[in-house]
Amino acid sequence: MLALYLAQAVNSGLALGAVYGLMALGFSLVYNSSQLINFAQGELLLLGGLVLYSLSQAAALGPVGALLATGAFGFALGHMLYATTLGLTLRASPLRQLMLTVAASLIWQGAAILLWGKNPLKLEQFLSFGALRMGPVYLGQNTVTALLLAVVSVLGLSFFLGFTRIGRAIRAVSMNPLAASLQGVNPVRSQALSFALSGILAALAAMCIGPQTMLRYDMGFGLGLKGFVAATIGGYSSLGKVFAGGLALGILEACLTLTFSADLKETLTYSLLIALLVLAPTPASRQQKV
Repeated sequence: MLALYLAQAVNSGLALGAVYGLMALGFSLVYNSSQLINFAQGELLLLGGLVLYSLSQAAALGPVGALLATGAFGFALGHMLYATTLGLTLRASPLRQLMLTVAASLIWQGAAILLWGKNPLKLEQFLSFGALRMGPVYLGQNTVTALLLAVVSVLGLSFFLGFTRIGRAIRAVSMNPLAASLQGVNPVRSQALSFALSGILAALAAMCIGPQTMLRYDMGFGLGLKGFVAATIGGYSSLGKVFAGGLALGILEACLTLTFSADLKETLTYSLLIALLVLAPTPASRQQKV
């Protein structure tokens, strides 16, 4: 019985954790480049998924076409978010910048309701990998697909930040913006690119979560909040730790769901998130490095 319980927790937890990990990476990128917590990250996921849903209804999208469309729109949406928030208030107080992202979240949620309505929409599975069994642990098709997509995204982002000139510029800005600017790096451009990359990650997270739970107009806030907590658990200091924080949070939430009543799941989960936020070190106390 215990083995079955753990197998179910791992299967559903990794599926959720892959989404939380991608969201956490977006939070980490934006925070390290601009010292800003982007509370519109969840709406990047929501709109990215809804646009992909509309494209799939209008035309047949294969795996490659879906990935290209997801990346392109996620990039554009993240850049648009930067242009309408931090890009307008580079010298404003952090509180004002933070509230702009909150306002953007509410505006974009309203736009999603106007354009797509309040009914849940099922996003098809554009990428499909077979189920996997490892002893008593069974990973379903959705879990394997979400996990592989997330892991490949982490590896691709790590390569981009570590081995490309633009990626190294983003890392330099995250460590010391003044020193980076003295070396010819444009901090504003690096910050805008960080927002754009976070948009791509959020859109990829929509590809993971859409076939599992469907797309709902109010899902952005919850997923964004959990991505923020996962990034806090991971410490904002390295991609691997931040992504691992998302996986750990997903498994923990799955254990709570299986242990307690489904009606109490959200209450217990958010109570846990509050405790984690209180106990975890604040981002400012960490060394800033992506």
